[in-house]
Amino acid sequence: MDSSVVQFIVESFFPWLIFSGIAYACLSYITKHDNTSPSIWYSALVAGFLPFISFSSDSMNILVNDLSYINSNLEKAQIVKQASITHASLKKIDLLATALIIGYFCFTFLKLVQLLTIWQKLKKLSNSSEPINELSNAKTKVAISSLNHSPFVFGTARPHIVLPQYFSLLEKDQQNILIQHELMHISKKDHIAVLFWRILSTVLWVNPFVKKMEWQFIRAMEHRCDRLTIRDFNINKHDYAKALLQSLKRSVQLNNDNLVAQFNSGVLDADDCKTRLTNIICSTNKSSFTLALKFSLMILALFSLHMMLKEPVITDKLNWRQPLNDHTISSTFRSVDMIRQYKPHQGVDYVSGNGSFVLSAADGLIIIAGNKTLHPNYGNTVLIQHKGGYQTLYSHLESVDVKVGSWVSAGQAIGIIGETGKATGVHLHFEVIKDNQRVDPKLVFNTNSLR
Repeated sequence: MDSSVVQFIVESFFPWLIFSGIAYACLSYITKHDNTSPSIWYSALVAGFLPFISFSSDSMNILVNDLSYINSNLEKAQIVKQASITHASLKKIDLLATALIIGYFCFTFLKLVQLLTIWQKLKKLSNSSEPINELSNAKTKVAISSLNHSPFVFGTARPHIVLPQYFSLLEKDQQNILIQHELMHISKKDHIAVLFWRILSTVLWVNPFVKKMEWQFIRAMEHRCDRLTIRDFNINKHDYAKALLQSLKRSVQLNNDNLVAQFNSGVLDADDCKTRLTNIICSTNKSSFTLALKFSLMILALFSLHMMLKEPVITDKLNWRQPLNDHTISSTFRSVDMIRQYKPHQGVDYVSGNGSFVLSAADGLIIIAGNKTLHPNYGNTVLIQHKGGYQTLYSHLESVDVKVGSWVSAGQAIGIIGETGKATGVHLHFEVIKDNQRVDPKLVFNTNSLR
């Protein structure tokens, strides 16, 4: 466990919550009077994950010659903010992060066990239901249970319809409507979609907007199923509405935790039922193009926001230089050696004379200075936060001449070369880190030669 967990929470988790909330709020507003397209909620779900998408590459350098319009004070403020997060009591943060991760997995496991328990109860109810041979066919089994629940579809690969006890008390036309509605759910694979959303919102319970999207998906799914059932089976709208009302009056909600596609879902409240009945009786052919256009504009706005927040890899904003004036390189980046148990070297080792000053490779802010924060193997270490998401690390120093929070310029002395920590001799271990990934230092040094 390391401070990368904190970076993940700040840079990805919180933006995920924010983007999911924006996507949910915008789409709820857009579909306020026309929530009849379930698929659009998949797009909203994906839109929330934009903060996890990276459009940069460690091996790609984007050269921008004119950056005079950028406010340097603002950039420094952003660096100070990131530095304060990186340097804050790493050990305590790691313990807290570990506890949070363990807590998340334990709670998620319990929730999944609860889902499995409910699924097993539904399976038991389905298996104990009496088949109706005259309504069943080779593809779909139809059975009637001993409980007065809403009709629902159970199963995945071979779904079947489970009807309530009051089914036999309904008029023949109403019986057909209930079955036709469930058949439409099966044809649209709604029973699988509902199960997918239920598992997903259980696993992603830390994001409340995923569950809200699930509810909106179910609302849209039922509206679509009503519309298509009426159209494809040529059902009178008023007869369909009466069948729905009969089912609502007679049904007692099962504790199925929305695991199944059903005629009147437990997610739907009184207002939803009124809206559903209104849509059945007074359905209008609203343009799907208008909805798609509004949603596309929302996605475009979110994408633009994402691109603004994701700072691009711009290397020539920094005036890079070597961390030592006179030196030789004893070990290159990703070289393999027995002393490191044949693991790739994560940096570059510089050798220079005793007493040589170690210099800052670029302008930046000191966020670690000393031997108390990182692993003892590093010895006296300086970590500098630079613009563009870069960090540089200097370890095994004999002494450190800077303090945390101070600003240094490229070429400014930050310490003296040494052999503190786990070192085989006097040398400087130097690393360049970009977005929490170590990169070959020669890539940033070579950018200066391009100008």
